[in-house]
Amino acid sequence: MPYHFYNTISQLRQNEELVLYDRVLHFSEEDEQLVKDFLKIEYETESLNYPFTPPSCNAAAALWGAKTVYTACQLILYRENKEAELPLLLPVYNNEMDAAAILSADLCLRFLPQALQQTKNIDPDDALIAVLENHLQQWHYSGIGYVLNAATVNFDTVFANECMQQLYIDRVIQKKDMQRAMLPLLQKKITAAMGIYSATFWKELNSDKTHE
Repeated sequence: MPYHFYNTISQLRQNEELVLYDRVLHFSEEDEQLVKDFLKIEYETESLNYPFTPPSCNAAAALWGAKTVYTACQLILYRENKEAELPLLLPVYNNEMDAAAILSADLCLRFLPQALQQTKNIDPDDALIAVLENHLQQWHYSGIGYVLNAATVNFDTVFANECMQQLYIDRVIQKKDMQRAMLPLLQKKITAAMGIYSATFWKELNSDKTHE
């Protein structure tokens, strides 16, 4: 039995390349379990480099993130569904959204901005864009570097966990996401994290602060 879902997700994680092996939107329980087991190992390995005490892997959130990215890319390449079906094919996450869920879903969800940009390149008016952007608006850690309505983002969960907070700040700096860096809730934390290196690593940020 071919494990298209597992093969695609393992390729994505290991090589940062998404390969679709067939037009498949539904998978067997065995295929899903392989993905869950694989992502749990990936999370445990990646979290060794996380600051402070990382939360445990949330397998359900990791699987949801993998399904979201996989399905989004299937829909970009093989659109055979009506617009009204998109929310059903890309459902929201219905469980608790805590630091464990955010970091676990991010294993695959971090690749969603690239899929979104590809969709925009193909058809800027595609209804899929709004559905995916709504996901990123909620899972905004994975959307760092992608232009969203940052003013409406809720940071309560981010600030509730010191590991999550530091990872968020680090990614804003890594992506040089000016939109988020200028938010009052993050600005001082980002400046403090960069310390004396801010002037050389992120000159634009210092320039914007100078002109405030």
